Amino acid sequence: MNLITKTILTLVTLIFIACGGGESSSTSESDNRQTVEALELANTVDITETQYFRVLSPKNCEQENKNQFIYQVMHDSYLWSNDVPELDFSDSQYNSSEKMLTALKSNNDKFSFIIDAQTAQSFFEEGKNNDFGMGLTVAQLNSSTNVLAITYIYPDSPADKAGLKRGDIITHIESKSITSENIDAIVDILDNQKIIKFTFLEENNSTNNKTITKESYSIKTFLYSNIFTNDSGNKRVGYLVFQDFIQNALQEMNPIFKTFKDYNVNELILDLRYNGGGAVNVANHLSSLIGGVNVSENIFNHTNFNDRYSNFNDTSYFETHNNNALNLNRVFVITTPSTCSSSELVINALKASANNIEVIQIGSTTCGKPYGFLGSGKFCDKALFAINVESKNGDDIGNYVNGLSPTCPVQDNYFKDFGDTSEDSLNEALNYITTGKCTTKTLKQQKVKQVSDFQLPKDGFKRIMSAY
Repeated sequence: MNLITKTILTLVTLIFIACGGGESSSTSESDNRQTVEALELANTVDITETQYFRVLSPKNCEQENKNQFIYQVMHDSYLWSNDVPELDFSDSQYNSSEKMLTALKSNNDKFSFIIDAQTAQSFFEEGKNNDFGMGLTVAQLNSSTNVLAITYIYPDSPADKAGLKRGDIITHIESKSITSENIDAIVDILDNQKIIKFTFLEENNSTNNKTITKESYSIKTFLYSNIFTNDSGNKRVGYLVFQDFIQNALQEMNPIFKTFKDYNVNELILDLRYNGGGAVNVANHLSSLIGGVNVSENIFNHTNFNDRYSNFNDTSYFETHNNNALNLNRVFVITTPSTCSSSELVINALKASANNIEVIQIGSTTCGKPYGFLGSGKFCDKALFAINVESKNGDDIGNYVNGLSPTCPVQDNYFKDFGDTSEDSLNEALNYITTGKCTTKTLKQQKVKQVSDFQLPKDGFKRIMSAY
C-alpha cells in the first residue's frame, strides 16, 4: 500500500498525540561523517511494520543499525529535518537508541520519543496498561518535606483494587523519601519494579504501608461523568473527566453523550486536566459531539508535513451531525500543564470562527504541543515516535508552543475528588455558568501544596500516558 492510500486511512488515527528517490553520495573520509544521502532508502513511500516513509527497518539489530534507522527517519520525515545535524551514527558515544535520538532532535522538540513496540501497541491499539494505574505529582507537606500526591486512579487498576483514591499522599516508595536527590531512583523503581511498597500518610498523621503489584488492565478513558442542575433548573450541566484519546474511548463516549442528550444537557464542562492526547479521530468525534450542527462538516484541522512530504498535507472536517450531539455554542474546558496534544487540538479546533463556539478555559496553561506523529517507525522491538506533522485549525491558527492560556486561572486541587462541586476548577466553571464571569477568589488553604522546584519527569510517552 503506498502512502497516498495509507495517508487517507491513517490520518484519522494520527497520534497528536505520511517521495521520490534519493540521490547517493560517498561518505566523506576527511571528517568521517555519514550523510543521509549516502544511506539506502526505499524507492516507494509507505508505513508498515518494516518501513517508515522511505526508511527501511533494520534486519540486523546491532546498535549501529538501529542508530542508522533513527538517523534516516530524522533526516527524512521529521518535521524539523532541516535542523537535524549530520554526524557519525556509528560513534560509540551513541550506545543507545535514546542517546541517538537526543543528539538529533531539534531544540523545538520536547515530544519525540522511543518506547517498546509492545507498550505502544498495548496502549494505542489495545487500550491496555501494565502498571499501578495512578497519576502522581510532587507536592510539599511542609517547608522541608515533599510527598507524592495521587491525581487520578484508573478504574479496575491495581491502585483502584488497593483502595487508593485521588488526593492520597505517599511519603515513601520502597523506604525512599521524596527528595530531588532521590527522584530519579524513585522513577526507576516505579518504571521497572513490579512489586512496590508504598508508604501512605493517613488522616491522623500516622503512616500505613501497602504493597501493590503491577498488573495489566483495560483502560477506561472516562474517569467520571455527572449532570448538575442549577437552582432554577434551567441549566443542566454535563461534567466529563476524559483521560485518553485512544480507540476505546469511541465506544465509551457515545452512551455518555446519549445520556447527556436524553437529559437535555445545555452546558458542558469537559475536564482534560491530565489528558496527554492520542488519536485525532477520537478528538474529532468528541468535538463533533460537542458542537453538533454548529460544526458539522466545517474544517476540523489542517495537517502539515515537512517540505519533503508537503504533497501529503491534508485538511480534515468535523463529522456530519450525530443524533447524540449536544449542539452547544459554548463549552468549558478544565486544563493544566498536563493537558496536551489532542486535548489542545479539541480546544483549538472548536475555537475556529466558522463554528461560533465560545471555549472558556478553566485552570492553567496547557503543555503547548501543536504537533503530532503519523504512526511510528518500527525497528527491532522498539517504536520511534518522531514529530512529523503540525496542526492548525480552520482559521489556520496553530503554533501554540507556549500553551493555551486559561480564561479563568485556577490551581488544580487534587485533594478534592472529581465531581466535588467545591473542587476549585469545577467550582469555577459552575460559578461562571451562573454569573457569566471568572471569580477573583484564591485557592483555599490545603494540607499540602503543589511544589515547583522539582517534579516527576514527564517526557516523551509520559506526556501522553502519565500513569505509573
